[in-house]
Amino acid sequence: MKITILVSLALPIAISFVPAVKAENPADVKRLLETKQCQGCDLSGANLLGADLSKADLRGANLSGARLGGANLFAANLANTNLINANLINANLFNAELVGANLNNADLSNANISSVNLSNANLNNANLSNANLGISNLIGANLNNANLSGANLMDANMNGVSLHQANLVGVNMNVVNSPKSNLTGASRVNWSEVTGERKSEAR
Repeated sequence: MKITILVSLALPIAISFVPAVKAENPADVKRLLETKQCQGCDLSGANLLGADLSKADLRGANLSGARLGGANLFAANLANTNLINANLINANLFNAELVGANLNNADLSNANISSVNLSNANLNNANLSNANLGISNLIGANLNNANLSGANLMDANMNGVSLHQANLVGVNMNVVNSPKSNLTGASRVNWSEVTGERKSEAR
């Protein structure tokens, strides 16, 4: 009986020390949806599924863990944003600005990322399977451990890209603008399944 009483008294105390899970700032979410101007906002974990964020200014915002699946981010400015663990499945990022963005472990499968500026972006361990990255600027981007299976990289500028341990099976690429890419580090590549022009240069 004494042990039961002690446990029941200690349990609320232990629970009180559990740190709160960080969530988005509701005021920032409201501001974004109403004005599309949210530089430096805290939108971590925000539910923005299917939201119309075309031409939104989100420079330096915290979107870690945000749910952006199916969102319209056409021509949005996402430079230097934190998109770690973000869900961007089927999102439209055509012509968006993602210079220096952190997309570590983000899910961009089936997303439209064509004509996007991803120079110096961190896409380590990102899921880009079946994504369209055609004509994108990937200069200096980190794609280590990324899943690019079935992705379209035709005419993308991949100078200085790091692809160590990346999965490029079934990728459509021509590497015309990739003379300095670290393609040799992509150890899981099955080059017989890579399609596109001049694939011999990627060996």
